[in-house]
Amino acid sequence: MKKAALFSLAFVGIVAVYAVMDFESDGSVVRSPASVPADYEKLDACRKQQILYWKARETAYETLPDYRKLGLSQLFSMSRQEIELKGKRYSDFAPDGWVKYLHRRGSVATVKIAPVSEKYTGVFKGAECALLRLSLTYKASGGKPVAPGLALKILIDRAPSANISALVSLNGQEKDFNFFKNPMSNIVPTGSGIGQKLVHKLFRRVTQYPEELLLSDMASVTALGGREEEVVSPRQIFFVPAQGLKSASEPHDVRNDFAAIETGTKVYEIRAVPEKYRSHDYANYTDEMAEEFVRESEHIADIVTTSRFVSSSFGDDGLFFRHQIRP
Repeated sequence: MKKAALFSLAFVGIVAVYAVMDFESDGSVVRSPASVPADYEKLDACRKQQILYWKARETAYETLPDYRKLGLSQLFSMSRQEIELKGKRYSDFAPDGWVKYLHRRGSVATVKIAPVSEKYTGVFKGAECALLRLSLTYKASGGKPVAPGLALKILIDRAPSANISALVSLNGQEKDFNFFKNPMSNIVPTGSGIGQKLVHKLFRRVTQYPEELLLSDMASVTALGGREEEVVSPRQIFFVPAQGLKSASEPHDVRNDFAAIETGTKVYEIRAVPEKYRSHDYANYTDEMAEEFVRESEHIADIVTTSRFVSSSFGDDGLFFRHQIRP
């Protein structure tokens, strides 16, 4: 009880200090929106994929920019931004003035979803044209752990894309830089650190379930733009790194690992958590439970690269991934 009171007092104090100070923030620079091609939304999925990947290739970095810090100033700048927009905006292009505070640096490749099960509907049945972005949540320096994340965008013919993001956990994986060490999921345990608790509070402005993203949108539409009459969706999926895919545990820039992945590589298995856990109370979700859920999960699809990964300003600043937020 005393610990909770101290944390609440510290949080209120930080807010009060922020209200009277002008913190310097890397995210204070307003970025211009990415140009959207005419009739983009009316195009088929593979043409959209070509446009997005071409923009990434066109703006590829000659020298990889450094990861940016995530401190109090960035967290509270993020609090001023309309976080709810992540759930409302259906465009593949970042909006005017949007600032990425988390997962700011990453790499993008074109991929396909190769199904191995027909249990679930929508894009879980397969998709030829998608994008996968791999990134670290923030700069792993000081006391901040290595925190891998991914965002998957499945392009849909003449309709908005289907998107999902996943993390290992809010606590990350200590100082292990092997990006492919652990599975990632659309539902993660609540973090235990002060920074993770602050992020949790910020996203609680939008939803009571900030550690869970829904999958029903993905199960509702096919890659060809058809709507499913009877939607069958898992509640939780894991992205399990393919066997043999790993990188060094010592500190290094993981974007170089992504760049070394060949076209045609299976990078992740998509695995669905069994139906018996659908009503699980994720307020009591732990890392140990996550390991159990992975062991019991069902292999439903593979993610296979159809291009090389590229790090670019468009991939970092112009590409937008929607969150299907649980209301």
